Amino acid sequence: MEEEVFPLLKSRLGISAQSRDVVLKAIISGITAECQNTHKIVLDASKPDHILFVLDWATWKYSHPEDGVPPRSIQFRLKNLIIQKAGRVNETDDLG
Repeated sequence: MEEEVFPLLKSRLGISAQSRDVVLKAIISGITAECQNTHKIVLDASKPDHILFVLDWATWKYSHPEDGVPPRSIQFRLKNLIIQKAGRVNETDDLG
């Protein structure tokens, strides 16, 4: 995921120097780790909606280093990913 999101994040933030690379990569890694460890969501770098989700969240995190509550749009998309994951798990259940 980092390979796909990192250059997009630098571009969106208007950063061309390498001095912030470590911070930006840590933000991206933290988001993917939080999704996997806290929400049990494995983000797929081949899905554009997953890339954009991480990009938007990373942009927000970089601009708000004190943390806090992410915007509702990011919260909404995270909840949708959680619901989609739950739906995929339930698809294997035999209800008949």
